[in-house]
Amino acid sequence: MMLSERFFSLAAVAGFIIILLVILFGYLFFEPFLTEETITIKVINKAKFGNEIGKYFVFTDDEVFLNADDYYQSKDNAEELNKIIFTGSSFKVKVVGLYLPWFPRFRNITKILEVNGIPTARQ
Repeated sequence: MMLSERFFSLAAVAGFIIILLVILFGYLFFEPFLTEETITIKVINKAKFGNEIGKYFVFTDDEVFLNADDYYQSKDNAEELNKIIFTGSSFKVKVVGLYLPWFPRFRNITKILEVNGIPTARQ
């Protein structure tokens, strides 16, 4: 009887962990479809994230955004977008992710649609 109770509790914990992992990776896969939003931002500063290639922070009055290559968002143009983003300019951008002020996760800029009200040819 002891073995079956211990096995049952171990199986329940393993099942719970598997369900959590499925939910986590499912969210990462569907995040662009669930959280994509078009917003207008005014850049007050930008900075490179340490020595990492293709990872930048974009600072605005209300929020800090990330401009980074991301496999789950099918984004690999962070270097190109960083060359377009200038301090003091306004941009209409597409962002993906959830902004939670108490959680250190930043929304990722995936496309620049307009620069100072002028549509961009590159997206």
